Order: sequence, then structure tokens, then C-alpha cells
Amino acid sequence: MVLPRAFALLRLLADTQQGLTLSAIATSLDVPKSSLSSTLKALTDQGFLSRKGTLYYLGGEAYALASTILAGRTIRQIARPYLQQTMALTGETVLLAQLDEDEKYVSYIDTVESGKSIRFSAPIAARRGLFCSAPGHVFLAHMGDRQREAYYRDIRLEKMTAATPTDRIELERILNDTRNRGVSVTMGVYSEDAAGFAAPIYNSDGNLVAAVTIGMPLARAAREPEKYVEAVFKAGSDISKVLGYSQG
Repeated sequence: MVLPRAFALLRLLADTQQGLTLSAIATSLDVPKSSLSSTLKALTDQGFLSRKGTLYYLGGEAYALASTILAGRTIRQIARPYLQQTMALTGETVLLAQLDEDEKYVSYIDTVESGKSIRFSAPIAARRGLFCSAPGHVFLAHMGDRQREAYYRDIRLEKMTAATPTDRIELERILNDTRNRGVSVTMGVYSEDAAGFAAPIYNSDGNLVAAVTIGMPLARAAREPEKYVEAVFKAGSDISKVLGYSQG
């Protein structure tokens, strides 16, 4: 039981920046203080924990180990298990998108496709305009005013469907809602019979590095949209947490 307890302890302290006392840790993990003391001492001696007075924190070795693990992995590798989990939870296609270098499009860099006979599908490297896609709205919403103004100067807002926002005032309202909600929702915006739900993925510096998206037929999305909002928000938050983001 020592190893599972040690992992549970490290996860607990990773979620608690202000540190925890022995009593608080014992209560959270439902472990007697007497048997927890030896685990705390061993992890502290090895540098995985640090102690200030009665409070325990993650130590330098824990951060060094996390950095070493992440350094050799791409965002696609890190996000992949969460795409699979989200697909299993929702039954719908889940995709990972990044902003292209020209900052006019997003590209899908990974996808876990739904097993349903009628499903959303997009190939790896497929590009979508920022103004007409769920992940695109996430990236547009996070741009500064000058950056977004430059985007508007360089792009033509053209109708993909009747629901595509081509008026700047309308699009800005949608982007403001995306910022406030933390999730972008598009219904028939790029394709008349498809819907998308996208959430941001942040790194340890709080920078937007990718967006996770759930895509599906419009009819299924319209029946229970909040289910997909919650699922994609959780996926984005979980991946961001692995990348070291802890500010939101």
C-alpha cells in the first residue's frame, strides 16, 4: 500500500498550492497519521516533498521529475489519453487542434473517431477558418485586440452556411461569450449538419497551446448540449493540468 499512498499524496499536494498539514493529509487520504508519517518522511528525505513548519509541499524533485517526463512528449501524446476518455464518455468524435503559423486557420493534429455509424469525421491536418469553427473561436477569443484586428483585415468573413457569423459585431459577441463561458459552441456554422464544442488547453505559463473539440451531428448536439459543454471543458482542464496550468 505504500506506493499507491505515495502517488495519492503527491497528487493531493499538486492540487494544493498552500500546503497541507499531516492531519489534513491524513483526513483527505483516509489514512491514519501514524502510518502516514513514514511516507511523508521518506518523500521529504528524497526531495519529493518539502516542509515548512507544519505544512508539506511538493519538493524540487517532484517538479524535476514532471519536467523530465513532459520534455520528451508532444502535446499530441499528452492529450491522446484524454481524447480517448472523452470519446468513451460522450460516444462522439474528439479532436485536438492547434493554431497555424499564419494565425488564420486551425489544423486538427489528432482525432479519436466515434464508433457510431453516423458521426463527425475530419482527417488529420484538415484546416478550418477561425471565424467558422469551434476551435477557431477559442483561438480568436484569446487573441489581443490588435492581433484580432489584424486578422479581420486579412480575412474575408464568408458564409459557409446560413449560421456562419459574417458580421464583426455578431462574431465579437460570440467570442465574448466564449471567453466568459470557457467553451466555444458552434451549431451548423461550418457545415449545416455538424456541431462543435471546443475548450482551450493552456501550458504552465498560462499560454493557449491547443484546443480540444467534440464534433458530432447537429441533431445529437441539440438534444443535450450541456453534456458536451461539460465534457469538453473537463477535457481541456485535465490536459491543461498535466501541462502544469493551475491558474483557472
